[in-house]
Amino acid sequence: MKLKMIIGLFFLGLVLLVVLEILLIWALDRVAGLPAFHFGWLNALLGLLSVTGGGALVLWSVRIQYTEGKGTPAPIAATQKLIDDGPYAFTRNPMTLGAAFLYLGIAIWYGSSAVMGLVLLVFTALLTYIYFHETQELGQRFGMDYLEYKRKTPFLIPDFKKVGRTGRL
Repeated sequence: MKLKMIIGLFFLGLVLLVVLEILLIWALDRVAGLPAFHFGWLNALLGLLSVTGGGALVLWSVRIQYTEGKGTPAPIAATQKLIDDGPYAFTRNPMTLGAAFLYLGIAIWYGSSAVMGLVLLVFTALLTYIYFHETQELGQRFGMDYLEYKRKTPFLIPDFKKVGRTGRL
């Protein structure tokens, strides 16, 4: 399968998950009457900032995987080169972090406590899988280079102190 097609399918999946999340919000909060939080314009502002920032981080991560890593987020067309710059200079999992902010932002925007909890649960499971499976797989694929990258780069929470040291953002 061509790389651009795989990336297109990846983004289609992200959009379908957004639609699913909005349907869940409607079903759980509006129909089932589960608790919600509404702070007026603050919900919209925080939600928009989270969705925008998370979406930008996902786009940046996928772009660098395609341009520098010569691959995609999908395991069937994984990157051919270890990427340690761009968003990957600050965290080993910028795409997952960005997606979490995107989906949390939607829950915040709509004020859905139930869906916010569900998003946190799903991403906790995903990060656990990534930590144990992908970390091992990348170590096997990229060897000592990955082990050095793993040593100096945080798993999830970005190290913004690196901005000054690397001169990049």
